[in-house]
Amino acid sequence: MSLRVLFVLFVFTVQGTLLAQDQLSLSDAIRLGLSNNFDIRIEQVNQEIARNNNSWGQAGRFPSINLTVGQNNGITDIDNPASFLQGQIKANDLNPVVGGRWTIFDGFSVKINKKRLDLLEIQSDGNADIIIENAVQAIVVAYYTVILEMERTEVLEKVLTLSRDRYNYVLIKKDLGAAVTFDILQDKNSYLTDSSNYVLQELILNNSMRSLNLLLAEDLSKRFELTGSLDSQSNNYSYQDLYTKMTENNSNLRNQFINQELLRNTYEQSRAARSPALDLNFGYSYSKNWQDLSKANFGSETGPPDVIKSRTTNYFANFTLAFTLFDGGRITRQIKNARIQETMGALQTEELKFLLNNDLLMALDRYNVRKKLLQISAQSLDNASLNLELSEERYKNGTINSFNYRDIQISYLQSALRNLQSKFDLIQTDTALLRLTGGILERY
Repeated sequence: MSLRVLFVLFVFTVQGTLLAQDQLSLSDAIRLGLSNNFDIRIEQVNQEIARNNNSWGQAGRFPSINLTVGQNNGITDIDNPASFLQGQIKANDLNPVVGGRWTIFDGFSVKINKKRLDLLEIQSDGNADIIIENAVQAIVVAYYTVILEMERTEVLEKVLTLSRDRYNYVLIKKDLGAAVTFDILQDKNSYLTDSSNYVLQELILNNSMRSLNLLLAEDLSKRFELTGSLDSQSNNYSYQDLYTKMTENNSNLRNQFINQELLRNTYEQSRAARSPALDLNFGYSYSKNWQDLSKANFGSETGPPDVIKSRTTNYFANFTLAFTLFDGGRITRQIKNARIQETMGALQTEELKFLLNNDLLMALDRYNVRKKLLQISAQSLDNASLNLELSEERYKNGTINSFNYRDIQISYLQSALRNLQSKFDLIQTDTALLRLTGGILERY
């Protein structure tokens, strides 16, 4: 089978696959990814747990009340000459007890615990924001990666088409006796090289689509027709504006502030252990007893009835005041450790701000440099495209040889791929800036 037939079959196979695709915009991809993402769904469960735990009952404001029921059975066999009661006695009793305990005061621990539960719920929401932002950033980058590989495929297909046309042209010249074997082998080798590059690029494109499907939790073999493009509007960012947005909206930094508040809460809890604790214990008990004396001997003709019933009712309410006088310095050490942890948390917050500021400066520098590189690559592509267009006619006229024409083809290929990469790099850096400044959810 000739190279031309192989190429035609390959192109039609690819085109047939593309026709069966579903269209997918960036906004659709984000919606699909957020609804299916496993990490987000797991974090939603954690949020629900945090909301369920955030209650005054969990914090310890309300009393605990328990119901216990005891039922006892026994047989007593008396054989004692000194006792007026002889024989066998069966006893049964039922003892239901309702008891409760209520901590009236323990150094405001209930209020401190409730504040901690509030912070944990806010922290859970913050963790969800981080996961969502990471998911959106990953989806955006993966989406544009697929577009990048699709456009690279189109460039390689264009170069392959030129190589195929040149190879066909030199075969015609051979039939006319105007081409030598060396020229034919040279053009055939270029055609085979471009065919290999095109086939390998198709593999890269398939893998990038598979990576996008993985983020969307879609069938890995599914093919989408992406409706977006790498053309995007460049922005003139101000470092001061970006820094202000970062300190106010960055999810990692906001979560670190919550961690700092939790450490402060731990310190307050450790101090509350020094306060006295006042507890109220209350309850109600009821006891009912049956004694079977039918088989007992009272030593006289007259005695109590065969079955004796009795009951006892008890109500109680007791107060307990407890205060730790000495525990070997355990509470003091806990307070000192909590204060040290709080100080360490403040240092970690400052370190995070410092690292984020460094990331922001580096991302902004990359963005500004990549804007310039995109402008340069666009001009280079315009020149390479015009040169390629002019060289095709010059090659057919014999003004330039196949080596010169191939060099121009390679120069165009490199310029086109460099321009596509510059567009993608600018989008990727812009997305990173949005993620750092907390604006990625607002944008997308």
